[in-house]
Amino acid sequence: MNGTETELAPPQVFRSLAVRRLLSLHGQLWTEHVSTENTSIQFGLLLCLARSESGLSQTEIAAQLAVDKASLTELVSRMASRGLVSVHRDVRDGRRRVATLTDAGHELLQELYGPALEVNRRLFTPLTETECEQLMGLLERVLAEHPA
Repeated sequence: MNGTETELAPPQVFRSLAVRRLLSLHGQLWTEHVSTENTSIQFGLLLCLARSESGLSQTEIAAQLAVDKASLTELVSRMASRGLVSVHRDVRDGRRRVATLTDAGHELLQELYGPALEVNRRLFTPLTETECEQLMGLLERVLAEHPA
């Protein structure tokens, strides 16, 4: 740097780079141990829908997965075209579109579930359960400041 510029901050100031590295590591582990055809966000969608008996609106899914509605619409559409998700109008509110898991979606979730847990375990092995809880609390605080 020349003398007129501000000194560069040390690398640890850029925490977002560590988050990016963690996401990259997660992606590598996911591809190696879970699936090359199904992404973790697709797994997240299956998991959200499996937890709901009556299905979820796309707004509810977007909030749970922390994705924008445009990305979610495309995701749901792709999953529906594969027969993993069914989308229909809510009988009580015709403006509301509700997604539910199909039998094929349940089967895929069962196939991915164990390997996904293993990726989670491998990723956070260095941390104790208490540290994992602290990390989740901190991440939730950061994410709460930046809603999807």
